Amino acid sequence: MIDSDVFDFVERCQKHKATGPLLTDLLDMARNLGFEHLILSGVPLGGQKLAPMVELNGWPAGWFERYLEAEHAAVDGVCIYSAKTLKPFFWADVPPKWSDTDASRRVASEATEFGISSGFAVPMLSVNHWQSVLSFASSAKACSVSPRDQVQLVTMAVYAGMSIQALSNTDEHGVDDILTDREKEVLLWAAAGKTSSETSQILGLAERTIKWHATRAREAFGVATTTQAVVEAVRRRLIHP
Repeated sequence: MIDSDVFDFVERCQKHKATGPLLTDLLDMARNLGFEHLILSGVPLGGQKLAPMVELNGWPAGWFERYLEAEHAAVDGVCIYSAKTLKPFFWADVPPKWSDTDASRRVASEATEFGISSGFAVPMLSVNHWQSVLSFASSAKACSVSPRDQVQLVTMAVYAGMSIQALSNTDEHGVDDILTDREKEVLLWAAAGKTSSETSQILGLAERTIKWHATRAREAFGVATTTQAVVEAVRRRLIHP
């Protein structure tokens, strides 16, 4: 694939108005470099669920469902390493600390049942998540990608990620709608170090109501604790402690 093809893709990225056409376009480009599948998502941390963080799903039919059901993100070396680096990497180069565990090897083995044997990951900063990663997957046992091809993959991944963020910002149900005003208020007081009991007294609400709003906020972000919800709300600029 020549560089002008990548520049043409970059121009098209700015014109896509929905994720479906963007995914189709990116998959077509990736196939030119030997990759049949891809996924773009936030990198789950601290008990976060992967499903609500997925922004482009070009995984084989059945594999995405298997991955979610088995909660593979928590043990998959590729996923774990994607949270620890901003440097693009081949899946085969994930450090043994994360790739050589029994659980991670099991994920890799199961993936081959769906035609996924190797890949190239592009971690990137994200407005919507702590960090995102676009992972390109191949049925080949080992990726054969030249340094120039790697630059092309990274360029396309970054612009695809930027396009996703632009689409989310223009969505009629914008990012601000993920939390109600009351949920934001509860998180603000939690950020100030107030307990549910103290917040209930401040807001004049029952403590169980405060806990309910905190639970809804955690569910909205797919996190396990209110502290994580506070961090996510601050990062997304939904609250300003």
